[in-house]
Amino acid sequence: MTSEQAAQLIDDALDLVHQRLIDLEIQAPLAHRALAEEFREWRHPAGGHIDLMVCPGFPPG
Repeated sequence: MTSEQAAQLIDDALDLVHQRLIDLEIQAPLAHRALAEEFREWRHPAGGHIDLMVCPGFPPG
């Protein structure tokens, strides 16, 4: 997996989480708040990006 593919996978996952948060906000506001706080840094990272590191032992790309 390339760095670009990994970044796209993360973006897609965060988009899904965002949509699920919208659904959860309607159904369970307290649970929504807790989950939103958990993912806040991923949605709005300090510095505008999240540094990714390849796990040792995984073959590149």
